Amino acid sequence: MKRKLAINMQELTFAFDHSEDTKFYLDLETGTAVSVSEDTLFTLENLPADDDDDLETALQQQDEWQQDDLREAMQIQEGMGTRYLEIPSMDSHEGYEDMVDFIATLEDNHLAELLSVAIRGQGAFRRFKDVLYDYPEARERWFHFKDEQMQRRVLRWLDRQGIELGA
Repeated sequence: MKRKLAINMQELTFAFDHSEDTKFYLDLETGTAVSVSEDTLFTLENLPADDDDDLETALQQQDEWQQDDLREAMQIQEGMGTRYLEIPSMDSHEGYEDMVDFIATLEDNHLAELLSVAIRGQGAFRRFKDVLYDYPEARERWFHFKDEQMQRRVLRWLDRQGIELGA
């Protein structure tokens, strides 16, 4: 049986698409996406602590803002798999496939050819966006298409995790 969870899809979609220097986790109690920076995770892994007392002492030596971030990261690590799930990031292959699929939907053969050339080789994403810059209507359709693709990925991931969108 699937677990029903009220989730902010916009927040979750953002987490899938923007996880370069940040890891995102789905809180299974609140349905929110919680972010932890790679720097915080690195600091946590390198705190000199053998037991809970050492850990508390090591935390006290950090800046106050960092203590809060580290405590949240510790809470996530402790609840991984039960309260929290790591949200996967979209890989560049999926983004490239989205561009190919979008090009296939275009009725403007000239634009389709320009974009097909743009996505060849290094810098494909930048060139793709550069071409679309000169075609505002197609650019808006691209944003809508990309959002729909991302939402499908998010929904598939939730389904694999046994989670159903609920109120």
